[in-house]
Amino acid sequence: MKMLLVKNDFEDSQIILDVFKSLLKTVKVNELKGYIAFYFSYEDDEDIVHTLNALEIELLKSVHAYLSYDRIEAKLDKELDIAIGLMDKLPTGIYTLKDALLRSNVIENKSVILSFILEGSGINQDFIRDFALNDLNVSRASKTMAFHRNTMNYKLNKLKNNNYFDLTCFKDAYILYSLLENKIG
Repeated sequence: MKMLLVKNDFEDSQIILDVFKSLLKTVKVNELKGYIAFYFSYEDDEDIVHTLNALEIELLKSVHAYLSYDRIEAKLDKELDIAIGLMDKLPTGIYTLKDALLRSNVIENKSVILSFILEGSGINQDFIRDFALNDLNVSRASKTMAFHRNTMNYKLNKLKNNNYFDLTCFKDAYILYSLLENKIG
């Protein structure tokens, strides 16, 4: 299941509701804190982005939206609060969690966001710090951290599969390390 969060600053929000209810075969809709959250199952994110862009043109209004990754509903409920906190401080645009974290000048609750991202991966803050200090090199980090290489790969794959962050990718490692060390936002 995914979530699309759209800032509700349209004259007629019924248009947004109708468009996304029909496109996404929405499971659940929440209207809260000036946003509309659509919980849905749909595979093609490009269709959603194209629809948001078409709405901008049609309504002559910039769209402010957040698109989650595929998650279980309980995790989406946690992400909703994080997304609203990030979106309130970002200019109009269409964001994912990674995009929002990279573009935010102010990020509150960094430890909550980091815990959300690491949840269920078996990776903790020391792991991130040590992995970064070993230049994102799995072999060197596994020796330094006294993990078997397969255990290291298992944890990294679990983070990637469950939370869509690849610690071996510079951008993702930068985001996680920066959240840990309070270097962004």
